[in-house]
Amino acid sequence: MNKLIVISGLTASGKTALSVQLAQKYRGEIVSADSRQVYQGLDIGTAKITPTERNGVPHHLLDIVDPAANTRYSVGDFQRDAYPIIDAIIARGHTPFLVGGTGLYSRAIINGYGFGDQPNTPRYQVLQICLTPPNSVLAPLVQQRNEQRVKAGMFTETRNLLARGVSREFLYNLGLEYRLNVQYLAGEIDLATYYTNLYTQTRQFIKRQRTWYRRENPAITHYLTDPATYYDAAVKLIDAFLAE
Repeated sequence: MNKLIVISGLTASGKTALSVQLAQKYRGEIVSADSRQVYQGLDIGTAKITPTERNGVPHHLLDIVDPAANTRYSVGDFQRDAYPIIDAIIARGHTPFLVGGTGLYSRAIINGYGFGDQPNTPRYQVLQICLTPPNSVLAPLVQQRNEQRVKAGMFTETRNLLARGVSREFLYNLGLEYRLNVQYLAGEIDLATYYTNLYTQTRQFIKRQRTWYRRENPAITHYLTDPATYYDAAVKLIDAFLAE
């Protein structure tokens, strides 16, 4: 069975940077498993990796849907699109990395959920590395990231999306940043309330993620909690996995 490495974990835990480092080492290509980064123009609010940050590593399933269509991209859509990309990466002799924090997307590939005409069976042998640092580590990172995104132009990004025909309802239903962005731009909340709500709701979202990831398959999932040792620990796990 072909092998797939999954890098999952909590918001702001460091998945993006780690995955690029690992992909560089293992001649890898990255398939995004993020339910919001599939949309064009949703860059700052989703913390989408920039071309410079990719460091030459190919990335897939970013910017593939026009949000102005105001149509949600489903987990079934993701699975349909991800399978041939992963298979093509393997056919090129490269290592596929499935990376992102949308747990249902990752599980759809790991467990081989039977959407549409797909068989309900796993296609790949999987190693899942799950980043779950403690709240003492994540809390300041969340606060810092929220402030950086606003300074980087997240409100302007949201205005531009609305001007392109993306509906307020569509953005609102994306949750977190975009829900609060449209409320702030409409004058429904002030900036202080915006920051307070964004921090609180992100922490609540991370709590739900912890619950989700605690239920992952223990036979394939390895939890890393210390950002300082992510890379070395991941290399040991991947070396052993690829040598099997």
